[in-house]
Amino acid sequence: MPKKILLIGAGGLGSSVIMALIANPKGAPLGEIVIVDPDQTELSNLHRQIIYTMDDIGLSKAERTAKYVSLQRPDLKITPIVKRLQSVEEITAQAQDAALIIDGSDNFITRFDANDASLQLGIPLVHGAAIGFRGQLMTVIPGVSACLRCIFYGPPAGQEANCRSEGVLGPLVGEVGWLMAIEAIKILFEEGTPISNQLLTIDANRQRRRTTPLKRRYECSGCGNINLN
Repeated sequence: MPKKILLIGAGGLGSSVIMALIANPKGAPLGEIVIVDPDQTELSNLHRQIIYTMDDIGLSKAERTAKYVSLQRPDLKITPIVKRLQSVEEITAQAQDAALIIDGSDNFITRFDANDASLQLGIPLVHGAAIGFRGQLMTVIPGVSACLRCIFYGPPAGQEANCRSEGVLGPLVGEVGWLMAIEAIKILFEEGTPISNQLLTIDANRQRRRTTPLKRRYECSGCGNINLN
């Protein structure tokens, strides 16, 4: 049965996820992709946001990504949303009837809102992040696995680092994005073993990959009140 996914962020991670998903030779059972991003393409994006070209500078990322997907997969329903989802409620509204949320956003507040929306709706979440030479990846299965709040509790206080201020290695973004797509395919096909109750971290500077086991915190403010399946 065709499935709907909500992709938050059409930047570096989102670009890589989309390219991998729609080119999947097994034909991922997708019916609809909702693509959310408030930004326009800038010249500084092009080294890591591989869907875009010089012709896309100044244009909406969500709309350009939607056009790219439509050209490659005209069978899919593509819905671009040119805005920033600024609350759990806004994310849950867009994720209704979705099989999966993929979070490729670039700020902690949106990441935790996506986590909380996933928990409220009982929809798996694929989380990825990359900055500098560091990347991370995990999948949240509501009621089964640890969530972001089990590990990080909440957004950090003070001004957060981002790709604009700290920079990011373009190939690292591609690696994390493709790994996120692999997680999505596992969930959509209901096969394989997602990276749940684990955090995969990547140190591209030293070419090290590490998987850290995680446990749900039953006092967690996010998933502590969700019953285990």
